[in-house]
Amino acid sequence: MAVLLDFPITSVMITNPSLALVYNSRPGQEATNGMRRSVGVSGAQFKLSFTVPVFDQRTERTVRGFLWNMEADTALVRIRMPDVYGIDGPFAADTKSFRDANRTGIPFATGAMYATGVGHAIPTLETQFLAPAENASREIYVTSTDEIPGGCAISIEEFCYGVAGSWIEDGQQRLRLSPVLRKPASAGDTISLAPVFVGFCVTDTPGYEALTAGRYGEHTLEFMEDLTRLVESAD
Repeated sequence: MAVLLDFPITSVMITNPSLALVYNSRPGQEATNGMRRSVGVSGAQFKLSFTVPVFDQRTERTVRGFLWNMEADTALVRIRMPDVYGIDGPFAADTKSFRDANRTGIPFATGAMYATGVGHAIPTLETQFLAPAENASREIYVTSTDEIPGGCAISIEEFCYGVAGSWIEDGQQRLRLSPVLRKPASAGDTISLAPVFVGFCVTDTPGYEALTAGRYGEHTLEFMEDLTRLVESAD
């Protein structure tokens, strides 16, 4: 099993996040009369980038410690997706008020915290598969009856998917995925609505940006989703 390095998303500020699904397609074929036909898509990977502003000693040391553990592209990195328009997650606008009200965790029913001064971890939203789904399925059924809007990202077994569309029919919700399901799923399997991105760094010389007077600036990091975990069990 791959050992993942967690990005310190709660310890440093993240700005300018960028998220896109990169479709791996071959060049289309064009006839002499100008007609063009695509040969299709062979796969897709999410690409994620963001900047980390540096304004004090603690931030720069935290970033350096992460980069030195990552060692360029040799470690797989787990990142809680910094998506303001997501359903849930550390940046999601829809759940921000709940996170703000419980910054040190959720207390016991008595209002008490643990002896360390923190409470229970804030749970993230999730749903489950309503029915089994085969590998390469384009549409899946989920147990949630609350709408999971199109245009949001989700993750299944820490692989990311875009919700291209959703429909509720007779009390059952159907989601259209992009890309197609990468692994078969069973009824009851978990779907995270606070998606987790796992990938490797593709930044050229990460952390090398100059800091003004050696103190202030920002680091830009870019990651590509890792798909080698799909075949790990075959090794």
